[in-house]
Amino acid sequence: MTLLTYLHALQYIADLIRPVADLPSRASLRTALSGDLYVPRTRRRFGDRAFAVAAPRMWNSLPTDIKLHRSTTTSFKRRLKTVLFNRGFAECK
Repeated sequence: MTLLTYLHALQYIADLIRPVADLPSRASLRTALSGDLYVPRTRRRFGDRAFAVAAPRMWNSLPTDIKLHRSTTTSFKRRLKTVLFNRGFAECK
């Protein structure tokens, strides 16, 4: 994959996701301060599996301290991995 194709793909994905704080009607809500993303409404269960719906829903389910803590990529990955492992092993119990 060329760099240009890669950058275009990143922009395409970024266009599918909008922070709640960027929406004028929702900028004053508590979710705007917690780093949540806007989850579009769908009429069918099939639409719930679309990236534009599933990705923000997953991001919003993360703890606020992970969403707002952006010091380094390494620390973000470490915190995210801990949360996901805890969720995965909680289902096995």
